[in-house]
Amino acid sequence: MPSHENDPDGVMFLKHVIVGTAGHIDHGKTTLIKALTGVDTDRLKEEKKRGISIELGFAEFRLPSGQIAGVVDVPGHERFVKNMLAGATGIDLLLLVVAADDGVMPQTKEHLAIADLLGVKRAVVALTKADLVEEEWLKIVEDDVRSVLKGTLFEGASIVPVSPLAGFGLEKLVAEIDEAVREVLPKDTDAPYRLPIDRVFILKGIGTVVTGTLWSGEIRPEMQVRLLPRDLSARVRSVQVHGHRVEKASAGQRVALNLVGVGSGEIERGDVVLPPRYLSPSRMFDAKLQLLTDASKPLKSGARVRVHHGTQEVMGRIILVDAQEIPPGESTYVQIRLEKPIVPKFNDRFIIRSYSPIHTIGGGRVLDSHPFKHRRFSPETVERMRILEKGDPVEMVELIFAEAKLHPLDEKAIAARSGLSEEVVEEALATLVRDRAICSLKGGGLFVSATGYDKIKSDVVAFLEKYHVESPLSTGAKKEMVRAKVLPSLSSGLADIIFADLLASGAISQKGDALRHPLVATEPSPAHREMCDKIKKLLFEQRFAPPLLSEVSDLLGITQEEAREYLRMLFSQGEVVRVRHDLYFHGAIFEEIKDKVVNFLEKRGKIGPGEFKELLGISRKYALPLLEYLDARRITRRVGNDRVLR
Repeated sequence: MPSHENDPDGVMFLKHVIVGTAGHIDHGKTTLIKALTGVDTDRLKEEKKRGISIELGFAEFRLPSGQIAGVVDVPGHERFVKNMLAGATGIDLLLLVVAADDGVMPQTKEHLAIADLLGVKRAVVALTKADLVEEEWLKIVEDDVRSVLKGTLFEGASIVPVSPLAGFGLEKLVAEIDEAVREVLPKDTDAPYRLPIDRVFILKGIGTVVTGTLWSGEIRPEMQVRLLPRDLSARVRSVQVHGHRVEKASAGQRVALNLVGVGSGEIERGDVVLPPRYLSPSRMFDAKLQLLTDASKPLKSGARVRVHHGTQEVMGRIILVDAQEIPPGESTYVQIRLEKPIVPKFNDRFIIRSYSPIHTIGGGRVLDSHPFKHRRFSPETVERMRILEKGDPVEMVELIFAEAKLHPLDEKAIAARSGLSEEVVEEALATLVRDRAICSLKGGGLFVSATGYDKIKSDVVAFLEKYHVESPLSTGAKKEMVRAKVLPSLSSGLADIIFADLLASGAISQKGDALRHPLVATEPSPAHREMCDKIKKLLFEQRFAPPLLSEVSDLLGITQEEAREYLRMLFSQGEVVRVRHDLYFHGAIFEEIKDKVVNFLEKRGKIGPGEFKELLGISRKYALPLLEYLDARRITRRVGNDRVLR
């Protein structure tokens, strides 16, 4: 039976672990894996012919405890470190292979540095070909390995002499691996799934298949998935783990997905399988960068490097935040600007390699996956990155709101932006609301910074105050006008939530569909009422041919803007009908027009433009706008040049 571990609540669960090899070319990694698992991970003809690993190899490793581990066997040649990096991502336990007759070699050190930078926390060292050397030499090599491990995450790792061909040491090596596997912490299966793709191929009769190590979450058949950064959609037809079809794959397993809806030519190594609407591509990220001690020279700001993230390699430039260059062995805050998009997330590890000649020179941790371009040598930028590096959820979420300014955010948006789980975000939000650093908008599931909310409120109130001064006859400003003038960066939906919250708090008031300042009187003055009566009388007396807006202005000795405001107020009160922006009819007169048209059509069935003009005794100037308005009000319907009743 597979081994199980107890969680703090006593619940049993199966732990999934990936063991990854590392080491110099020809040190026997593939031979060792075959001896341990029975699987020859060299599957390419060229690999068989040349006797070296070129691509990644995979195997299932059944341990004595019953635990089943996935094995990723990586190539050791310096020309294939790119492939090694694609396999090193997502491993939990490093199996460092050093040939006893060669000792520590360049790729031994480079692979070790890569695993250390990627945050792999545990390792077991296999001294292969131990049967070919004297005991004294074996001790020297072992001491050399311990020296190389010193100062890394693997200091104190078990070192086991073995000989796969002679058959000794394997049992002890397996026992050490089994023990190390027990110490590996389980992956997060509750998080959204994330699968960086390391292989894409077509199987006859099956279709497109992608493989990779599942970093987080769980994935099942029939799930709808998204492939980034290409932004393709697909459906999972089936899921396999180590060649066996399963109903669920969990974080920490080697997974093969049969995808429907995409062709193999549309996907490549480096793409990532994700849930819809989770994470997004980025051409830039902020990070804490560590330069290796044995880097050949300082790294200058603006240097072009190869960035390895997940299974992807892209070119990018390192922008140092507060220095002109960083010496070997030092660390600093950087912004990395990429030539192609990747899909980073907070706390992801990455590796950088020099452009030419190609060597691993450093790596680090993603602090912000979608930053703005920063000003260099800015204390604010350094402090911002310090907060992100510290990783305190409350400080991180507060920082996100400060940068969002007036823009409200929900839990999902904050989780995606910060890389924190929704549960952690929920706790941080509760703390910030309690401390009044952010405000919870009523009924919207949205939050905004307290500073941002105060500014929104003051800006909206100030706008309405000014609006009433400039438009004293208006019942208020339409919501869309306020949004466009005060909150142009927000969608109508978000603005409506803000307005609803301001209305609920009494900061603003509403009359009909218009927003008002709460302290401004809603009734017109006697002088305004007198002018309204004059306009209504004018429209009533001229019946079916009322004066246009400009003519109302001239006849009553007021400006066109004043005339427009009076007519708007009468329209909002239902006293007049607006047929066109400059043409209004008295409400009672329009009802008379409507009755005449309906009666005519009930008797005759249809009416043409000429008959319409004759019926009302009006010119074309009034007839066409009226006919179009009657159509818009769904009183009539146009058929050819005629109108009929709806």
